[in-house]
Amino acid sequence: MKWFTKSAVLFSCKTSLAAFLALTIALLLNFEKPAWAVTTVYVTSQLYAASTLSKSIFRLLGTLLGGFFILLIYPETVQSPLFFSFSVSLWVSVCLYLSLKDRTPKSYIFMLAGYSAAIMGFPAVSSPYALTWTVISRIEEITLGLICSSLIHRLILPVPMYHLLSQSVSNWYKTAQKLCNDLITHTAGRNSPEREDILIGMANYPLNVETLLTHCIYEGEAARNVIRLVSVQYKHLTYLLPTLTAIETRLSLLADLNIPFPQAVTDVFQHFLLWLNFDVARNTEVIQHQLTESQTSLQKAWREGKITTEEILLFTGLLERLANFVRISDAWHNVNARAADLYSSSDTVLSKSSGNVRHTDRGLLLLSALTAFMATFLSSLFWIGSGWADGANAPLMAAITSSFFASIDSPVTPMRRFIKGVVIALLISLFYIAVLIPQANTLQALIMCLFPGLFMLGLVLARPSTNLIGLSVAIQLPGFIGLSHHYVPNLIVTLNAGVSTLTGIIIAVALSAIIRNKRPSWIARRAVSMGVRDLLGFIKAVERNSSSLLMRQHFIIRMLDRVNVILPRKRLDPDAELTAGGDLIAETWIGANCYDFYARYHSELQLHQIDSGQMFHELSLYLRRKMKVLHTRPHQDLLHELNELLVKLEKLSLSNPAIFAAMVHVFNIRVSLYPHQRWL
Repeated sequence: MKWFTKSAVLFSCKTSLAAFLALTIALLLNFEKPAWAVTTVYVTSQLYAASTLSKSIFRLLGTLLGGFFILLIYPETVQSPLFFSFSVSLWVSVCLYLSLKDRTPKSYIFMLAGYSAAIMGFPAVSSPYALTWTVISRIEEITLGLICSSLIHRLILPVPMYHLLSQSVSNWYKTAQKLCNDLITHTAGRNSPEREDILIGMANYPLNVETLLTHCIYEGEAARNVIRLVSVQYKHLTYLLPTLTAIETRLSLLADLNIPFPQAVTDVFQHFLLWLNFDVARNTEVIQHQLTESQTSLQKAWREGKITTEEILLFTGLLERLANFVRISDAWHNVNARAADLYSSSDTVLSKSSGNVRHTDRGLLLLSALTAFMATFLSSLFWIGSGWADGANAPLMAAITSSFFASIDSPVTPMRRFIKGVVIALLISLFYIAVLIPQANTLQALIMCLFPGLFMLGLVLARPSTNLIGLSVAIQLPGFIGLSHHYVPNLIVTLNAGVSTLTGIIIAVALSAIIRNKRPSWIARRAVSMGVRDLLGFIKAVERNSSSLLMRQHFIIRMLDRVNVILPRKRLDPDAELTAGGDLIAETWIGANCYDFYARYHSELQLHQIDSGQMFHELSLYLRRKMKVLHTRPHQDLLHELNELLVKLEKLSLSNPAIFAAMVHVFNIRVSLYPHQRWL
């Protein structure tokens, strides 16, 4: 990637302008630490105006929350440095836990609230009477930096983000469209690297789109009105991944069993491909009618004895999945039309979200929170025990570092890059202090001295590959230089601050390596285990007849969220146990089909005295074993119960369409558990 691209140069120029505007105003207003305002500009500035504004708002809220906490506890803990350090460290860990649990860009509020308390509290320990002024000064200068950054990026050649939302949603669907076409035309090889790349890419789309939705809402009222609709409709696309894998499973089974395609299925496949690739208007009603007619034709042939029960069930499941894809496609076109015109007015009735249900690994979150607590508290103990007058940077940087990288599977590697950025910032600041800044006797001269370095810093931030090092430099450089209205160059103070900063970061890195550094496969295995446990609980609720459609929806959302967690990590960090344990797609279908079989047709099953208790019992036994050992395979007793249940349903389904639909769901469970065993 080139350094001097149009977007990078524009971003760097605007960010530099915002930084100098913040510095000038801070100096004119005689603010105590203008470096805070400059740092804020570089931390909050993003390539897009909407994300800059959203991050600015989140940073302000986090700073206010952290400042309020310090003002609340300081009078009670000022006489005990240990108790104060313990309280701040605990606050950092609690805020980090809440931040990681949120998993949206808004989580920045909680993370910042945690380490902002450390930034405001630790340096003020030596001057308790100045604490209130320190908190107020921090809020003032953070606010100044936020305003300058937001205004410059919003008013001067603003870069809109809405097209990214449209492009991301469009790529999501078009990727699925290509895979669906390849599956039906047999051009996609199973377990090929290209197919894995497609699946992993589709697993990454939901979080990317949700992130864009969070930021795009700050692009104006017209955008927010459309976002409310898009935020509901795009969730249909999350069903693409399990739908396509179900289509692939049935096509593979039909191929492995050498089952010939009836003419009705062949015809509907041709119509489906024409609709998929050439129907620009996407006339979904026609293809849905054709799919329904094909299923009706198949059932008629089955009742006449022309195809076997296994064949009708396989083809019915395949056509139902194709119908699911058609419904998702219809939803995508609504989303695409709205996302492509964020600034246009809309009279569409807005939909309300059904709630945000996500996978949460509380154990991993607690490990991250414990790491942040230990790093902050131990750095504080080192500072107190050593009597280091300038050592306040150690605990606050430990809090920042352990919080900033807590969401990464293996944070030690990026932490090391962060250290490189700190060293670079220290060297640059020493050069400025020793050579350039002493020659700057006016504000204009100071700006001329700072501009080359800050402009290059903006270019570094604009590149994804160097953004982390750039952010590390941006956080430290203004503070190391010590920009203020009473500035006096002092190499010793800067070196002291640099050593203190590196000490805190090294402590955080060491503790992260011991406590928090986990392989991606470890995190994925835990997600699989939690998914199996979730499935077991959901099946128990279904068996007790205490489940609901909303519970089914939330279960599927959680499971698909786990699938999106697992798939990229399986590719990044292959593991034999994880490969054998699966990716929870089959388990998602098992839960959905258990509900659709038992809850939807409960009255029909009772009427015909169909008992499925033993099947649920055997399924529960299997899931309990799988929670302990992921590579556990389903046992023959469960297969026997499924076959017995299918035999009972088969006799009744010839004359009862509801029983036939229930039999389809039981067979789908069997296919998910025993994909390679025929039912004879």
